Amino acid sequence: MKEITLKGIDEKIYYDKCDNGLPIYMVVNDKVNNFYLTLNVKYGSIDTEFKVKGSKEYKKVHNGVAHFLEHVNFNEGDGVTAHDFYNNLGSSINAFTTFDFTSYEVFAYDNFELNLNHLLDYVQKPYFTKELIQKEKGIICEEVKMGKNNPGHKLYYGMYKALYKNDKRKNYVTGDIEDVEATTVKELETVYNTFYHPANMFLVITGNFNPSEAVGIVKENQARKKFPQYLKPVRKKVKEPTSVNVKYQEIEANVEVPKVKICYKMPKKLFKKYDERLINIYLSIILRNNFGSTSYLREELLENELVVAIGASREIFGDIVTLEVNMETKYPSEVIPKIEEKMHNLTLDEDDLQRRIRCNIAALINDYDDIEYVNSDIADQLITYGEVADNMYEIYNNLKLDEALDIIKLLDLNNSSTIVMVPFKEN
Repeated sequence: MKEITLKGIDEKIYYDKCDNGLPIYMVVNDKVNNFYLTLNVKYGSIDTEFKVKGSKEYKKVHNGVAHFLEHVNFNEGDGVTAHDFYNNLGSSINAFTTFDFTSYEVFAYDNFELNLNHLLDYVQKPYFTKELIQKEKGIICEEVKMGKNNPGHKLYYGMYKALYKNDKRKNYVTGDIEDVEATTVKELETVYNTFYHPANMFLVITGNFNPSEAVGIVKENQARKKFPQYLKPVRKKVKEPTSVNVKYQEIEANVEVPKVKICYKMPKKLFKKYDERLINIYLSIILRNNFGSTSYLREELLENELVVAIGASREIFGDIVTLEVNMETKYPSEVIPKIEEKMHNLTLDEDDLQRRIRCNIAALINDYDDIEYVNSDIADQLITYGEVADNMYEIYNNLKLDEALDIIKLLDLNNSSTIVMVPFKEN
């Protein structure tokens, strides 16, 4: 077992790997009396066209298959589900699917070995039947319908559909109703056999437990099972232009106050002198400084009652970088120009940067008290960067104003999309 020391914050990550390729990441917190387990699969909703290494032809499955598989994977046969097992233990389980990965989670206070063993067992032993799949279709279709009626969900995907022309993020993680209804047992089996191999998964354990015991449990569990030779999946790459799909759109929904998203799309190669982690950090600091809780613009807009709420975020997907400003406002036509003007005049000085650095370091230290956050952060880093950084404290301390200002100069704000969600209009 290897210990990864997180420099500067007095924390460590325990790491080991099973013979079948399953990595194990563990963070111990003896201040709590519970533990959190996640078994994660590097397979998400955007992976609808793929092949295994060495194959010539790509296989294609319906949108939403990753989410569908997450649903049916709780079934263990004879009408029994993983929920039944964990309910009897008094543990809590769930699962979720993102664009990039699927996660199966367990939250519990005792019976560590039972909880861990069964998580590995039920996820790694699929049970698919035509009857089960047909029954699940009705449940998932209802979930899709509920999502379409949810204003937040509607706005979220409205923005992605406006931004992306080819990228699969423009599609619902669940797939649309026609995708769900057309999903077959063969598709689920194909996806499972291609992606649900231990070498394409990783286990994250956080909380109060013994890491040596955990590794022993996992390795013994995996040694009892036979897995085929791992053939690395190859995802079909989609070329995404930097131009947006829709520049402006209004969406009607059940809201009282209009919601607005303004999003800027640009190629990641603009920032080629910086690695992706640094790009993410600098952009986050810049956006928080200009639109965050202590920004002058936010105070001005709130004082003048022009917005109810405002915030900003950034994302990097493949070769594309997006910056997004979100707000609730009764006066979209008045506020949107102010946001656009600010985006073209982003500011940051040395005092601002140092304050943000101190905040980030404080969060880095304090967040390790939250076992769910730490678990999620490790998973996100592994999916995004392929590794967990042991030098975040050092990275934050070495941030430089001239680099941040350079990032601002490199921004290309010529391609943007604005989505305005308005209340339903009376007939």
